[in-house]
Amino acid sequence: MASAILFMSLLVNFFEHYLPSTIIQTFRYGKFSYTGRRSYINYLEVPKRWFKHFYVIATVYLTIILYLLFSAYCLSRPAPRGLKDLFDVIATKERTVSVNATTAALATVLLCCQVWRRFYETFMISVFSDCKINIVHYLIGIAHYLGAATALIVEAPGFSTPSFKHKATLSVWDLMNARSIFGPMIFFWAWYHQYRSAVILANLRKDEKGTVVTYEHRLPVGGLFDRLSSPHMFCEVIMYFALNLILWGHTIWPYVFFWVLCNQCETALLNHWWYKSHFKAYPKQRKAFLPFLF
Repeated sequence: MASAILFMSLLVNFFEHYLPSTIIQTFRYGKFSYTGRRSYINYLEVPKRWFKHFYVIATVYLTIILYLLFSAYCLSRPAPRGLKDLFDVIATKERTVSVNATTAALATVLLCCQVWRRFYETFMISVFSDCKINIVHYLIGIAHYLGAATALIVEAPGFSTPSFKHKATLSVWDLMNARSIFGPMIFFWAWYHQYRSAVILANLRKDEKGTVVTYEHRLPVGGLFDRLSSPHMFCEVIMYFALNLILWGHTIWPYVFFWVLCNQCETALLNHWWYKSHFKAYPKQRKAFLPFLF
């Protein structure tokens, strides 16, 4: 997925004029969607507000993952045999325990905090327009959360090949390292600023009483928007970077982080270019993805 999005991003960013309209229409969505002649791709599009489904699925699935971890580590209940067999199919029998139980539980709690908050945002705060997304984007979004949640547990003690180094028990001493201290601090800094960015975006379409009055795309100001066109996407990458820091040595998670980095970076670039083309007095100090850099 990461390689595909990186390849397609390069094609769209540098050679879009040479690409078939069907490819462009499939790749672009939302406010920067393809505006040329439409095609049969129209029949493969769903409302962008279906993003909500991502967090319904992620909330339920991650909560189950969290329950399984704490059931194994706090109640000493072994993982169901059928679950291990399923993980053998998904992540192969050759996988090994790569992190201790405390680290696996910490990372899962943090990701749960993220999807629980996003669930609340999408249903109670965000205001979605009538924009469309391709069904491919929709399915990839669901696959991302199912895959990321599964990645956290398949290399955890008690759910993989037994390890003499990492036991299926929690220990506060496993948190006494720089990664487990600074990782959550970085995570919650980005967590808070992403929430603040979501509120700023939603308020652009509401009046003082909180009533939705428009679906137009307006210029956001305040918070990290003073430095970035898409701070919510920057914060998403920072959170996954923090999880990657916490899960140092994990086999799968670096790929999850790379996928999020490629995906969010490209979306941020498209957002930035759209803002610059639609707002003539767009603030020059705002960068696309990284503050002060680009």
